[in-house]
Amino acid sequence: MSELPEPLRARMREQNSAPAIDVVRDFLGFKVADAESLDEIRADLRQTAQVSTRKLRRELAAFEAVLADPPPAPGALARMVAWEGNWVLDDPSDEAAARFLGDLAQMLREVLAEAG
Repeated sequence: MSELPEPLRARMREQNSAPAIDVVRDFLGFKVADAESLDEIRADLRQTAQVSTRKLRRELAAFEAVLADPPPAPGALARMVAWEGNWVLDDPSDEAAARFLGDLAQMLREVLAEAG
């Protein structure tokens, strides 16, 4: 990283300092919101992993952090999945949303494992 120009290093520091909840929201908005299926999301993640896994690793760490310490407000995870992710769950509870986010985290782990 020290060989990169300062503007790129500054951008990387900024990305790495983003709160985990914001990283998960961004993931939901960019990777999930327009997807038709989980298979489509997996294919997109695999394509990303062919170029770089750095962002995927940061996203996985954010998912793990949010799942380990979810927002305390009732309905927060469910709203995040519904609003940012534009994903309709059969069960609109925080527990179901946590399972969904856990499934996405597992998908990230699997794609990262495939990428090596």
